[in-house]
Parts: sequence; C-alpha cells; structure tokens
Amino acid sequence: MIRADLIKYSLNSLRARKRRSFLTILSVFIGIAAITTLISFGQGISAYVEQISQEMGNDKLMVQARGFGFGPPSLDSNVRMDETDLDTIRSVKGVSEATGMYGITGEVQFNDQKKYGYLFGSDYKNYRKLLEEVFALDLDQGTPLRGNEKSKVLLGYNYQLPEKIFEKPIQLRDKILINNHTFEVAGFYAAVGNPQDDSNIYITKDAMESSFAPENYLWMLVRAAPGVNPTELAEDVKDELRDHRHQDVGEEDFYVQSFEQVIATFKSILSIITGVVILIAFISVFVAAVNITNTMYTATLERTKEIGVFKAIGAKNSAILFVFILEAGVLSLIGGIIGVILGYLLSSVAGTAIAASGFGVFTPLFTWQLVVGSLVFAFLIGALSGLLPAYQASKLKPVDALRYE
Repeated sequence: MIRADLIKYSLNSLRARKRRSFLTILSVFIGIAAITTLISFGQGISAYVEQISQEMGNDKLMVQARGFGFGPPSLDSNVRMDETDLDTIRSVKGVSEATGMYGITGEVQFNDQKKYGYLFGSDYKNYRKLLEEVFALDLDQGTPLRGNEKSKVLLGYNYQLPEKIFEKPIQLRDKILINNHTFEVAGFYAAVGNPQDDSNIYITKDAMESSFAPENYLWMLVRAAPGVNPTELAEDVKDELRDHRHQDVGEEDFYVQSFEQVIATFKSILSIITGVVILIAFISVFVAAVNITNTMYTATLERTKEIGVFKAIGAKNSAILFVFILEAGVLSLIGGIIGVILGYLLSSVAGTAIAASGFGVFTPLFTWQLVVGSLVFAFLIGALSGLLPAYQASKLKPVDALRYE
C-alpha cells in the first residue's frame, strides 16, 4: 500500500467508528480549549505589562514609606516622609528630577450622591511629565492642570461613564465636592485598564496643601539621569535616605525600587501563576492521552484480522505503525481544532465581559503562534498516545492475527 492509500484507510477507519471517535475528540478539545484560553489571557497581560513598561520608561524609581494603607476615611502611614527626605533624594548623584506625591481618601459628592475616592496631589507645574509617565496617564479630554490652580481637578476615566461611579456621567466644568471643598472638573484622563486607577482624582500640590493639609508624602517619584543605571541608583538613594533618617542597614522604614525591578517582579509572579494554572489544565490533556491510548488498543483488537490480511498481502510493519499513529494523531488534531476554536470564543467572550467591568488589563491576546502551537501539540499528544498500541499492532504475526477471534 502506498502512503496515500494508508492515509485514506486511516480516515475511513475513524469515520466507521464515529461514536468512539467523538468521545475521544471530546476529551481532547476540552483540554486544548482550557490551555489556549489561559495562555491567551497570560499573553494579553504580558503584552499590557510590556506596553505600560514602555510608556513608563525604565529610568524611574519610586520611594514610599513602609506601612502605608489604603481605605476610607484617609490614606495613612505611621512613617513620615517629608520635604527634607525629598531634598535628600534630589541631592543624590545621578538623580535627574524628583517630586513628592500626596494621597488621601476623600468623600466625593456629585448630584447628591456620595462616594469615596482616592485623591492625589502633585507638583503639576514642574513635574507633570514625570507624574503622567509613572502612572501611564494620557489626557482624554479637557485641559491639563496648571501649577497654581487650587480649584480644579482631573478625573479618572470612569467618572465620565454613566452608572460606573455616579448614576450620571460627570461633564467638563461640572462642580464636585471633595471633603466639602468645591472643585471644577478640568478634564479626564484616558482609561488605564483597571477600575482603581480609572477612578482616581488628581489635583495640584498647592490645592492639596491648602484644602487638605496632608502631613506627609505617600510616594516620591524619581527619574534617573541619562546613562545612569536605575537599579544602582535605587541603592544609592536608599543609602542616602538611610543616613538622613539615622537608620541602620536592614532597619529602613521605607522602600526604594526601580520600575525595572517592579516590572521584573510582576512578570516573574505572572509566569509562576500562568504556569501553575496551565499545569492544572494539563491534567485534562493527560486524561485525553489515556483515553486515546485506550481507544487505539480497542481498535487494534477489533481489527486484528485486518492487520493479518494486510501483512499477508505484503504490508510492512512500518505501514501498520503509520496507520495507527496517524489515526491517533488525527483524532487528537480534530479535537485540537475544535479546542482552539472554543478557546478563542471563550477568551473573546470572557475578555469582553471583563473589559466591560473595567479590567482592560485582562484582554486576551490570541496569536497565530498560539494557534499553530496548540494544533501541533494536540497532534503530537495523539501520536505519542497511540505509539504503544500502534507498535504492538505492527508486531502481530500474520498467522496469529488471521486466527484471532
């Protein structure tokens, strides 16, 4: 038999056993669908992190006190970081610029509705670019804040959506109350991709100090000078701050991290989580592989006489081996194709639903490499699962096979 005849024979054998083939395919496509869905979300999050990393740049550091916490009615920390700490940071060799950022939780009132929101105050006059790069903020509509403005705010993207924060969307030049202080809406930032950041409120440093009198900075943002390694600069800043605050090594009450370190840590955690979840999904693939092996053993027993006839008319062991491995591989490949289609539909529907809730960071990314890789993986799983039954079938002796009942 020539190879084309062998392929035709294998496909006809699968069609002749539709029910068994369907059950085997079912076990495969569930596992492949789970794997492709999970990988597509992992790839989407990785792409988002990479995009944010590029927008932020790797030349920045963040300094923050230990023990700060978020939650109504205020953002609070037992550790104080003030202007003297900021001056110390600015004096470190290799620092291009540095600024502090205040943060409180405020009661926001609009049209007789009250909500809690995170309010951040920064030096927009001198460090607007640094601030917006660090938090990946782009103005969606309106005008940027000027440094001396004390009565205007910029709002996160969700404030301009109906039923998202307030029942009615806030418009440009609307008035809102924050802890009973009146502010006019100057503009809105574009969507960042998560409900928290898209619900923040931003005002100038002068507005924060005059209206709310915060006692200490929540964060200090630092940009490294061109050519300076941010990770090494983080250590230098840490050393200088430790000396300034009269602390010993290991007893620091603050953190200093480069954004490069933060992104690397996040990617590492993401890889571990993705790996664990995919490992769980592989359990269903393992079950499918066992099912394929069992199916091919059964097929071998049912077709023992056929194998004997083939061998009697001159079929080689390699031809028999090829037929059964091909059947197993095609079974698994069909399951893989259905699984990829189902995985695409699941990830698309889930991604749309999650994005509608404000978590744009969880947008799945379905690439052609994922599709091809999943199909190749499915075929190989089937072929390998059918290898042992195929080998045993190829070793049957014609006389014994023809006598089999």
